[in-house]
Amino acid sequence: MAGNLAKLASAISRAGGAKKQASFQDRRSEQRLWCSDLVTIWWKEEDKRWKRHGVGVLEDISPSGACIQLEEPLPKGVRLRIKHPEWKVEGEIRYCVFREEGYFLGVLLDENSKWSRSAFQPKHLIDPAKVPQPKKK
Repeated sequence: MAGNLAKLASAISRAGGAKKQASFQDRRSEQRLWCSDLVTIWWKEEDKRWKRHGVGVLEDISPSGACIQLEEPLPKGVRLRIKHPEWKVEGEIRYCVFREEGYFLGVLLDENSKWSRSAFQPKHLIDPAKVPQPKKK
């Protein structure tokens, strides 16, 4: 888990950080924090019952959204419950994409399921703005 964060920080550094991603427009109104913690995923089936999907990795978090890594995909628009022994939120899957290490789900958290550090602090939490940039040679 922490290895994934280190790989990501390293990749951003090698790519030149913001210069490389200038063509990507981040439309988020809130900053996402990188994190890593195991969570249990539940999703709502068509019969409106919650079904346990399994364990996922919480990859990033903000007050209104989260990214979860799973081994199997879930469809866009599905209701999702993210549970940790110390925390539980619900929301809707906004996207599901496959990357090298699995499926990444973007979740828009419900208005009554907003995240805050006081409510839950993931095991590993990093502010990407505080990751040192490599020195220019």
